[in-house]
Amino acid sequence: MNPLPTLLRIVLLAGGLPLLSLAAPGPAPAGVIVHRDFAYDAHPRQKLDLYLPIGRLTQPRPLIIYLHGGGWRQGSKDDGRPLALRFVAQGYAVACVDYRLSGDAGYPAQLEDAKAAVRWLRGSAERYGLDRDHFGILGVAAGGHLAALLGAMNSCRLYESGAALDQPSRVQAVVDCSGPVDLLQLFDDAQRRGTPVAGEIVQLLGGEPRQVPVPAGASNPIQFADVETPPFLIIHGDQDPAVPLGQSRLLYDALVAKGLCAHLHIIHGAGHGGPAFTAPGVNALVDEFFAQTLKKGGQPPELEPAAITESRAAQE
Repeated sequence: MNPLPTLLRIVLLAGGLPLLSLAAPGPAPAGVIVHRDFAYDAHPRQKLDLYLPIGRLTQPRPLIIYLHGGGWRQGSKDDGRPLALRFVAQGYAVACVDYRLSGDAGYPAQLEDAKAAVRWLRGSAERYGLDRDHFGILGVAAGGHLAALLGAMNSCRLYESGAALDQPSRVQAVVDCSGPVDLLQLFDDAQRRGTPVAGEIVQLLGGEPRQVPVPAGASNPIQFADVETPPFLIIHGDQDPAVPLGQSRLLYDALVAKGLCAHLHIIHGAGHGGPAFTAPGVNALVDEFFAQTLKKGGQPPELEPAAITESRAAQE
């Protein structure tokens, strides 16, 4: 598909649904400095962009890390630029991360890269004024899957490889938008409905989930969640044709059953991505979640330990 003759391009996500993103980064707006293409390891895909507010630093800034979607086989850190600029305006630092795609390497390479990026950022915290104790992560679709895994594995040293191994890959908050959870169940559903997600899972795992049971089981965040798992905000559309809402319900139910802090927000009428996920009410929910977990420094009483809320996508 040829790019539009503007800064916008179309990135096809799992299920063939489009998400608008920026084709070229362009100059940073006033008040923002962007460090592009920091290499957190040696592979060409192992790069990140760091967005920082310009101004006098009175204390270290909390960091939000963005992981892009694309069925684990496409997508770019540039997709996170609009989100990065929104959060930088609120005083956060933001890192948008590229990771190895399934065409480069199979799972768990993608998770290893997400962990390596967190470690690199924590090791660079003093240099760039980052609050190393307040890192949040936000992932969409395949990126949501990786974000959920990363948060669930706070106490787990599995899949730690590459650079900055002296630093922890822990995060203090997770926002998971439309992320897969149980790849075996999702594969069966995708085969039954004939969606492209089945092929994406096969490419990620190197075969059908039942033929590679160890990677399939090790790709489910529920298997790792424990008392050190941070608060989760899970956002999902009830009309998602690629990753059914039931995937996020599985994750929410498992976190709550373990006594962990989880909030599931269901957007009625929303599919797999799209403008419903950046509607004012949803943005406000995400903003408040990060403010409480990253700026206020933990899990204050205002953050419900378990909650399900709902909104409705605007009719076009």
